[in-house]
Amino acid sequence: MSNERGGIFSRLLVLALLGWGVWFLYTRWWPANNPQTFSGRLESVLSGELTRSGITDRDVLHQVRKERSQWGLTWVDTRRTIRVPSPDRVQVVGRALARAAKRLGCSVDTSEQAGAFEIRIKRFLWSFQTLTLVSQPSRVPKGEEKRSLAAFVIDDVAYETVSMDRFAALGIPLTFAILPREKHSSELAHKATGLHFPVMLHLPMEPKDRADNDPGPSGLYLAMTDAELQSMFEKDVASVPNLVGINNHMGSAFTENRPKMDLVMRWVKMKHLYFLDSHTTAGSVACQAAAEARVPCLANQTFLDNADDVPSIEKQLDRVMALAVKKGRTIAIGHYRRKHLVEALKERLPEFQSRGIEIVALPVLYKK
Repeated sequence: MSNERGGIFSRLLVLALLGWGVWFLYTRWWPANNPQTFSGRLESVLSGELTRSGITDRDVLHQVRKERSQWGLTWVDTRRTIRVPSPDRVQVVGRALARAAKRLGCSVDTSEQAGAFEIRIKRFLWSFQTLTLVSQPSRVPKGEEKRSLAAFVIDDVAYETVSMDRFAALGIPLTFAILPREKHSSELAHKATGLHFPVMLHLPMEPKDRADNDPGPSGLYLAMTDAELQSMFEKDVASVPNLVGINNHMGSAFTENRPKMDLVMRWVKMKHLYFLDSHTTAGSVACQAAAEARVPCLANQTFLDNADDVPSIEKQLDRVMALAVKKGRTIAIGHYRRKHLVEALKERLPEFQSRGIEIVALPVLYKK
């Protein structure tokens, strides 16, 4: 009998503990920790820490709040660029913010690049805050300011004309690299010129992995004779009017071959064009061959949209900004038919402005 009573008591105790756990979860823990409530709580704590560090709303150079949703849950993901009045205070403020977030149970990643201190704050699987701290720029005499320049080239332009209007709506200088001898090649070149965008020939060249990447019938191939290559080159150039330059489409095998690139650069020189090495391989000799032929040549430094989603593209745009600030100029390539490139650019353009980075058409960099 006593064993039966003990069993009943144990079951009642377990039920009571379960009941208390459910009550605590839904009345105490969940109201404080659900993503939507927590994002507001974190914002308040971080704002308080910024205020204690002497930073006001006027020091927030750029701010974007996005409502995110996953598994039926909603929260706010905030991205801010914040000016810290003194360069030696950037790390101090950044670490104070990181400690405040950790006290709330968040995971924090920090990184430093090009004079900026970035803090990425997550809790569980969700990203809540990305803070970029930059120092107050020092004053320099008028006319001696160091300009940070970024140029965006849009590759693989062909097939349809509507996407160009989406890019044009961004209101920034872009350069369009148009594939040769496609149905809309000429039409797109004229349209870009009418919109005051420079036009390049996106010249197909042989890649190392031809089984998965086919340059098509207008491509330059290593097995071609010199005469065949020149004939193909002339046809490709003629199919895209208003050219100011050329860059390679694919070409990881071709651009590593110095004799072939010497030939191409000789013909580029005859057309009075510049060359942009898309840099699809670290072994490219394009700019060495261009220097020998006295062809102006620059190289791409960032592919924006190998992963076609907004967070990945925004991460690449962060890299572009860091390179522009560090090196003074940088070139990035995006692709005409990516679904999310325009959206990501639109989201991050204000930050380029707040960090003093000027977006220019690619030909501007050849004049520097």
